[in-house]
Amino acid sequence: MPFKPTKIKDFRGPENLKNFLGKRGFFFILDAVLGLTVLVIGIFLITSSYVNAPQPQQVSLLSDDLMDFLSNKKIRELNNPYAGIGGQLWAQGVITDADNSLLQQIGEFYAKNNMDTAEKFIQNVSKGIVPEQFRYEVWIDGTILYPKTPSAEHIESKSSTTILLAAKKLTFGIVNKTTSDLWGPYKAEVFVWER
Repeated sequence: MPFKPTKIKDFRGPENLKNFLGKRGFFFILDAVLGLTVLVIGIFLITSSYVNAPQPQQVSLLSDDLMDFLSNKKIRELNNPYAGIGGQLWAQGVITDADNSLLQQIGEFYAKNNMDTAEKFIQNVSKGIVPEQFRYEVWIDGTILYPKTPSAEHIESKSSTTILLAAKKLTFGIVNKTTSDLWGPYKAEVFVWER
């Protein structure tokens, strides 16, 4: 019997070549899409693990910065429709000394037992100062002024945090310049922690 070679698939011809290349292209595209998907998921996981991890130094700087802002910023330098010069409290005569620092004004509200105004004052002047991912409290002489009545979520957040830092300063001032009545000194504290 004479030798008959087995026929190997012949890709010559337009219909066979088109069929072979179509399958080959599909596998290459599928391979590229799967590889790209794995890369994108890997990059997403790596970057998202670093985004929300504040360092203790950042929280420490934040508590110090908030205390410095309250103790160094004067009423006359404040552009606030509630607490600044010409604002609601100024027009009502509640704030009378433009040279008071914000912390002195908070202390004056505390000395006059005006806790509701102190809370609203702190809320207005500190808006936008502390990033949303953090919570904070302002205390004067062992009394919480902001938030005056903390929510259950606020208390839970504070008790379960791993980093809780405080900044402290003494504050005092003059209640009445004509009679030289003084208030204070009071210990002012700011507590800052991550939500």
